Amino acid sequence: MQIMGISSLLLCVLCMFLVYIELMVWAEVIFGVALVLLILSLSLSIKEILISVEALDLHLSDMEDRK
Repeated sequence: MQIMGISSLLLCVLCMFLVYIELMVWAEVIFGVALVLLILSLSLSIKEILISVEALDLHLSDMEDRK
């Protein structure tokens, strides 16, 4: 997840450079790839949060059972 997020940010910086040197077609392509990577990164983040919530619920239910 973090690698995709960082890659997305780096591609956005590359996109800004390409706009600066007026290579608009390449800038649009790179920006599109950056958006896809960001979507994947955020989706994985949501999945990891849901896994963590389930693990926390399981841990808390084990603690309640011991009481």
